[in-house]
Amino acid sequence: MGLRRWLGRQAQRPGIKDPSRGAQAYPIDQQRDWIINTIDDSPFQVWVVIVAGMGFLTDAYDIFALNVVIPMLGFVYWPETGKVPEGYQVGFLCATLAGTMLGNVIFGIAADIVGRRKMYGTELLVVILATLLLSMSSRGEKDSLQVVGFILAWRLMMGICIGADYPLSAVITAEFAPRKHRARMMAWVFFMQPIGQLLANVVSLVIVVSWQSRITSDHTTCQNDDCIRTVDRIWRLVVGLGTVPAVISLAFRFTIPESPRYKIDIKRKVTKAYDDTGDFYGGSHDPEEGQALTDMNQKSVGSFDQRDSSPPPPRSPQRLLVESESYAHSQHLRPLSSEIAPEDQISNDGDTYIPDRERASTMVIAEATSTEFNQPPMASRSDIKKFFIKEGNWCYLLGTSLSWLCLDFAFYGLGLSSPTIVRHIWSPNDPTPAVYQALRDNSTHSLIMVSIGAIVGGAAMIKIIKYVSPKTLQFWGFIVLAVLFVVIGSAWTPLLKNGNQTGLIILYVLCQLVFNLGPNVTTFIIPAEIFPTRYRCACHGISAAAGKLGSWVAQLFIMYAFRGADEDKTWLGHVLQVLAAFMVAGALTTYFLVPETRDHKGKSRTLEELAEGRIKLRELNRRRRESDD
Repeated sequence: MGLRRWLGRQAQRPGIKDPSRGAQAYPIDQQRDWIINTIDDSPFQVWVVIVAGMGFLTDAYDIFALNVVIPMLGFVYWPETGKVPEGYQVGFLCATLAGTMLGNVIFGIAADIVGRRKMYGTELLVVILATLLLSMSSRGEKDSLQVVGFILAWRLMMGICIGADYPLSAVITAEFAPRKHRARMMAWVFFMQPIGQLLANVVSLVIVVSWQSRITSDHTTCQNDDCIRTVDRIWRLVVGLGTVPAVISLAFRFTIPESPRYKIDIKRKVTKAYDDTGDFYGGSHDPEEGQALTDMNQKSVGSFDQRDSSPPPPRSPQRLLVESESYAHSQHLRPLSSEIAPEDQISNDGDTYIPDRERASTMVIAEATSTEFNQPPMASRSDIKKFFIKEGNWCYLLGTSLSWLCLDFAFYGLGLSSPTIVRHIWSPNDPTPAVYQALRDNSTHSLIMVSIGAIVGGAAMIKIIKYVSPKTLQFWGFIVLAVLFVVIGSAWTPLLKNGNQTGLIILYVLCQLVFNLGPNVTTFIIPAEIFPTRYRCACHGISAAAGKLGSWVAQLFIMYAFRGADEDKTWLGHVLQVLAAFMVAGALTTYFLVPETRDHKGKSRTLEELAEGRIKLRELNRRRRESDD
């Protein structure tokens, strides 16, 4: 923070006062307004994307590295067959996913109680530890200990902390992001998932090719101890290198402060958040890039009088006056930009905003009084009952959870099971290649079929989400995926019989592209936007956990529903047809249960507007329609 504070102060423009100083002169509600306004009116926050993105890259690398590691484990620990037993494969996959599901919920709830930043650093430290321990897993003398048990334990621990990163990375990015760039910043963070997936395949391919001379190239299993030792070293090195981005990410996370929204809405440390916000954003504020007003401000008339914009002198607590009843119950609004002094409170009268100096002049802050205005309620059982049950916002949580479940059933069913699917597509007539060829082809073919489509789709999402709402992208993404799965599933058998693997490869790449140009990204974004600060991490964690439950069930479905069908490769076509049904369910869930996060002009709503819930959003939409008429 020291370097960032120094850089921020140097970048400050002359003639613009720094309102993060002398905070004791301003009422708490004006400080809160300035904090939210400054965040929403700031430029694209590259540093926040780097901090959150590096951790997400680590998570993706660790998850998808299992695709290249499982075949290696077969050659090392089951040298007779060269394959990991089916039950153990399911165990390795499900241990990670079960841990991720637990981490989603546990760390999501903890982050709303303890704080985002504390949980953010803790979970990454445990990921580094679990990764190192996994890379050192071994069996005891004369098989007194099974390596399978160590792998399951460390993958479970790793999964818990990977699961923690989902709600934390999403929510921290959303709460630090300006309104205008929020969705695009979160898309950038999620783009690190296909990058991590790509790195896992690239690292594996480079290491395998580098040690080609020591790996058997003319038998389907390792024929000597040197081959077994080499493959054993390769899988440990592939796993262990996952700590490199994690260590880099850990260093980055020391540079970011606690979320200002968490401080003002949950900890009630408004003045502290006021100063921190000035340090973090003050030097880079550009009003031309800002979008601090609500949609009604587009119809504002007149201009703002900014004369005498310097802060008033501090007032003593004895001069603390009680504001009028009408102002105490007035609608929460924010200033036009951080260039407007915090004492220039803006009031609302229809569609016109005017500064209200006289009213603001009657208000001062005294720290000892603990007087706070315009604050959302604290989390409690009664508030949970009111917000989720009485006001009906449970449907939002159900919508984000079910849509994520439907997505991950298909995404992880194809993603984590990709060695099997990729092998059947590329080499239908050569199911047992030599050791070196098997390891090389596993990485090469995954690069082509999975990583290329995912990276192209993720890059396109970063651009498109600026113009299209997440809900729209999610709905149509599910629809397109359903059509693709029906087409691929129906064409699977004819294409295999005709030896037309190219057509299947193209269709498979297209599926990965649509995943990342649609629901794979939006299910990550929407839960971080639509819930209030006091429940934002917990609700995002519950939604993500529902997704991992879907992926967990998908592994069991694929591994056991078609057990013994290895010789009949047409079963994969039926799997894709089942996935199409889940895509239709995801589209229906999105349409009826997931809210729209943008207004009628396509602009992102503020987190404060979305946090009000479905009743307030419906009223806001009704007023917008009436004003347009």
